Amino acid sequence: MDSGSAVDSKPTEAKSTLEPGGSQGDTAPARGQWTNKTEFVLSCISLSVGLGNVWRFPYLAYTYGGGAFLIPYICVLFLVGKPMYFMEIAFGQYHAEGPVKIWKRVVPIAKGIGIAQVLICLFIAIYYIIIMAWTMYYFWATLIAAFKGEDVPWANFCQSEWAHTPSCITPKNLGRQDESELATVIPTVIFTNISTDSNLRRESGAQQYFDRAVLMKYDQGQTYKYNLNNMGSVNLPLLACVAGSWLIVFISLVKGVKSSGKAVYVTATMPFVVLFILLGRGASLPNALEGIKYFIVPNFERLLDIQTWKAAAEQMFYSLAVAFGSLTMLGSYNSFNNNCYQDGIIVSVLDTLTSVTAGLAMFSVLGYLAGQQDVGVENVVASGPGLAFVTFPEALSQMPIPHLWAILFFIMLFTLGVGTQIGLMESVITFVCDRFPQLRKRRPLTVTVIVGLCFLTGLPFITQGGSDLFDIFNEYAGGIALLFVGTFEVVCIMWIYGLKRFINNLTQMLGEKGKMSLYWKTAWICTSPFTLIFILFVALINYKPMSNELSGLPAYADGIGWVLLGLCIIQLPIWAVVVVVRSKGDTLREKILESLWPESSMETEKSTELPVWENKTSTDPTRKDSEAPPYDYDNKAYVKDGEDS
Repeated sequence: MDSGSAVDSKPTEAKSTLEPGGSQGDTAPARGQWTNKTEFVLSCISLSVGLGNVWRFPYLAYTYGGGAFLIPYICVLFLVGKPMYFMEIAFGQYHAEGPVKIWKRVVPIAKGIGIAQVLICLFIAIYYIIIMAWTMYYFWATLIAAFKGEDVPWANFCQSEWAHTPSCITPKNLGRQDESELATVIPTVIFTNISTDSNLRRESGAQQYFDRAVLMKYDQGQTYKYNLNNMGSVNLPLLACVAGSWLIVFISLVKGVKSSGKAVYVTATMPFVVLFILLGRGASLPNALEGIKYFIVPNFERLLDIQTWKAAAEQMFYSLAVAFGSLTMLGSYNSFNNNCYQDGIIVSVLDTLTSVTAGLAMFSVLGYLAGQQDVGVENVVASGPGLAFVTFPEALSQMPIPHLWAILFFIMLFTLGVGTQIGLMESVITFVCDRFPQLRKRRPLTVTVIVGLCFLTGLPFITQGGSDLFDIFNEYAGGIALLFVGTFEVVCIMWIYGLKRFINNLTQMLGEKGKMSLYWKTAWICTSPFTLIFILFVALINYKPMSNELSGLPAYADGIGWVLLGLCIIQLPIWAVVVVVRSKGDTLREKILESLWPESSMETEKSTELPVWENKTSTDPTRKDSEAPPYDYDNKAYVKDGEDS
């Protein structure tokens, strides 16, 4: 089948080729497939190009020396990101299984990797939807203000009864402050429990709007901040926004890849349109060039800081969605001969370009804001999610027609979030449906139950003290656990399943294109695993707890984080032991060998020098692997009828 053509109309038969012996493909309901190649590519773009590209990438570039951050980011992208991205898509496409079940086919002892990836996706999906809810809140608040003929709601928040007037600074008055005073009113998000009158921090109206109107961390006009020890009540406006966000995700998921495939036509393309509009507008603002210079011109002193490289690697994982298992899941819905190499290159390049475009758009606005405040670009924002939810709204409020620009910006953020959320949830749903194939016929009910449980689990995040819990999940759920799982994934595929076998798989799917160049082989077998091992080691030795005087978080906050990490990491040894115990063999050695290199995998392994009838790129797609005669790998020949293999 041509890689650009639509998927075969008989997915059950097509997928049976990927299930040696037709073990399950003949009886279980068929797994869904993409209607066409475009939907798969757009789904990958929608998953990889997310909120991390818009607010996380520019923030990290800002924190670690502007242009100096781009060098390690590009290095890690070529050493780890691109090779692992293509590896995961091809891995899923060849074996046509979800991120858990696939390990039974290749390296059964590594089944825990798939379980851990599903848990990571689940944890991230639970708190990721909160960011989408914040975005929806801003969208509706701005739209309502526009219909009423009022300013954007954060512009004059200092006059609101919900503001803490003694510490609130109106942006229009910033130009009359001296630079030392401006440093105390930078619009940043700082989650702290320290709020005494003797230690007041002067804040912009946008900062207080986010804290007091959106998150409701404070009671009306008060200084006491709700926290983990006192979570307060449920934030009803945010509850409605979370419910609305889950409803949109549910509608996109309920019909499987055919409905989510249609949704990505919007979620994957809308952000690019809005980003280029914002970039054009930002570049036309006064002093925008200073912000762009800060983003592009490197600070070489920061290049030697190991934290810069660690941050770049983490951003690569978040940006490309590598090691989440979602790419394996998306690839599993492809036709067997789809040109996944081309897809991987296109998406990884687009992801990088999106990050750079978002950086240029953001820093042009930051340069404008720095000029308005008469401070250096490095003093415009400090840390946290303030770049998207405080600083940018602050800048947008100072533009002509602020309602229009704000609405476009928050639509873009929401569509970015929807695309990523669909990918995360699809991994969880695929795991459940692969584990219980009969649920594929009851997809709407399955999705309803899973989405409902996630919604209920996320309720603590939208209490008045829920922002502390959000920080914990954001720090731990996708941090060291993701590095740990990603390291083991590439090691198990390339060192245990084997680079040679993986290349053979690619050759069957892609023909001569699958033989791959020296760059890909070196990256898979050497640079990717060793780079990740080094990053993981650095991350562990530089670990710093979240609980300290500055954050105001209690000591058990890190305990919650380590529980999240433990739930993910412990899956690897637990399932390794389970698989070894259940493996065939009379001795422990035989069981271990079977769990590393299962007999079924060896029986269906193909040589790159197969006769035409055995090459899947040119055979009837309904032919099963079990119809081929056994192959003697020692003598490199097929066993004829009547001979012993």
